[in-house]
Amino acid sequence: MDVPSLLPQASADPSADNLAAAEAAVRKYCGWHIAPVIIEDVVLDGTGTGSLFVKSLRLVDVVAASVDGVPVDVSTLEWSEAGFLRTSGVWPDRLRSVRLTIQHGFDEIPDVVAIVRAIAARADAAPTGVVREQAGLVSLTNSATAPGVSGGVVLMDHERRMLDAYRIGARI
Repeated sequence: MDVPSLLPQASADPSADNLAAAEAAVRKYCGWHIAPVIIEDVVLDGTGTGSLFVKSLRLVDVVAASVDGVPVDVSTLEWSEAGFLRTSGVWPDRLRSVRLTIQHGFDEIPDVVAIVRAIAARADAAPTGVVREQAGLVSLTNSATAPGVSGGVVLMDHERRMLDAYRIGARI
């Protein structure tokens, strides 16, 4: 059986690849897209309670909702910017029973952008992951990005702490 490669076509711009990989790593760590503000369709599992959590830390609007394909009047729903959604009744206790169209995300996140660029720059600086190379009397030493790690797309501890403000489940 031929399994398609998860790698895209080889790129002529490794720096752009590192930037894309760094962005993907940050979004994966945070558990959602973070920015920009987008309109997105999401399917959620019903909880059997009156509350649901939408994977967003900046819910701007609930545009449309349906339960098992039946439209719900969004004016009857309560929701918070933190992603909590309530109905006056209960959501069904069924998987994939709630469909929402939501507008969410941050307009600008300069701190996150700086982290993504720093991760990509480290990956550019030591693409092979080699800490030290030497040829004769000439040597090149790259800094380790984390204990035992050099090169590649790696989130460092201080970056994770900074990103926790945007991470699903990390807020108190």
